[in-house]
Amino acid sequence: MKSFIDLEHISSKIRLGALEESVRAGRGHLGGTYSCVEILVYLYYGSVLQVDPKNPNWSDRDRFILGKGHACLALYPILVDLGFMTTERLHTYGKNGGLGGQLDKTIPGVDWNTGSLGHALGVCAGMALSAKLDNKNFSAYAVLGDAECEEGAIWEAITFAGKNKLNNLVGIIDRNRLSVTEILDDDSFFRNYTDSLNALGWDCFEVDGHSFDELSRSFNRIKNSEKPVMIICNTIKGKGISFMENEIRWHQSLPTKKEYDLA
Repeated sequence: MKSFIDLEHISSKIRLGALEESVRAGRGHLGGTYSCVEILVYLYYGSVLQVDPKNPNWSDRDRFILGKGHACLALYPILVDLGFMTTERLHTYGKNGGLGGQLDKTIPGVDWNTGSLGHALGVCAGMALSAKLDNKNFSAYAVLGDAECEEGAIWEAITFAGKNKLNNLVGIIDRNRLSVTEILDDDSFFRNYTDSLNALGWDCFEVDGHSFDELSRSFNRIKNSEKPVMIICNTIKGKGISFMENEIRWHQSLPTKKEYDLA
């Protein structure tokens, strides 16, 4: 595992790369990309996900779905750095026939097509169940947007996983409190979220989603859980660029030349 300082450097590099790629391509979702950078960096560089870039379809690999696939600009550079795909392919982002604004299974290291929100946890629950049925040791991880968690399919998956005691399933919520159109404050359905999940057979707790120390302690904590686990990561939409932080417009806006230089 890399040091926390190294992980911070990687996170900064990813933010800069996402900014450059989105401006070059004329598209992108920087706000939600920046809120989940540390989560993805810890999963891939913090000895959490067991994957093999030389064998992307390794049957015993951990499964991972970035449910909020519009944050793909945080994942693409990780896949390049680890050797799943080339820099040349990364630079096709936004071009006809190149990488799109969502993830798809033609990309090595990607386990599911994204775009329609609300399905990642259910698919991961199926993957986790298949591991148990086939006597495999892999786990399944899903990163979800907080607005996505309002969808009924998410709650069906939560009920299913709790009933089947899928202790090899981990859900991670990017709790940045902003959807594309509105604020999701603590008086929304998140008010009793932890209690609701506990009642449905899950372990659920909150961490600072930008703190590698807290992320490390949370993933160490779940190793011996006998239940599926949901980690609520409190994050900041647009994290890292002052004028983007906690601003709804940066869900999918692009910076002007002046804003780009400032960023």
